[in-house]
Amino acid sequence: LNSSNTKNMKSTISDEKLEELEDEIIMNYVKTKSPKIWHQMVMEWNWDNSSTFLHWLINNPLTDKATALMIYWKSSPRYSKQYKSKEDIKELHYIDTFEFIEKLEQNYINGFYQNHFFEYNPKNDKNFDWTSEYIQLKSEREIPENLFLKLEGKKIKEPEDFTEGMPPRLYDKLEDLYDKYDI
Repeated sequence: LNSSNTKNMKSTISDEKLEELEDEIIMNYVKTKSPKIWHQMVMEWNWDNSSTFLHWLINNPLTDKATALMIYWKSSPRYSKQYKSKEDIKELHYIDTFEFIEKLEQNYINGFYQNHFFEYNPKNDKNFDWTSEYIQLKSEREIPENLFLKLEGKKIKEPEDFTEGMPPRLYDKLEDLYDKYDI
């Protein structure tokens, strides 16, 4: 078979259905993995990928506090602080991100994340200072001080074989999905 015949044999799928199947594969995978794997996935996660995994983590009390702090800073919280409330947001697509950051911040400061085994420093994440991102913006609300603090704990090694935050087995399952459908 040549590639054009193979492509014609693929099923067609809507973007919404494909996203649903992607989320299902990702969530079935991560629910069987450890907080260490979740932490490593966040280290390399492509924020353009599905956000279902990140939402699941911030609503999961088993998520390590360091993982939650890393998600917080990689979500650019200072950008959201230019708004007093979600009613002030003009870019409608940003409202979900704003709500995500607010939920994560509340969970963090209210002690929702009971596990704390890992290290994370938002001021030195692979030599990048997340706390200085968007510092030029005028803040309407402040980031709580304890979110700037380095968390001591076990240093988790950077994953070497992950692709866009996905371990090889998970990435391969998604590739199989994409091979099945004409997208």
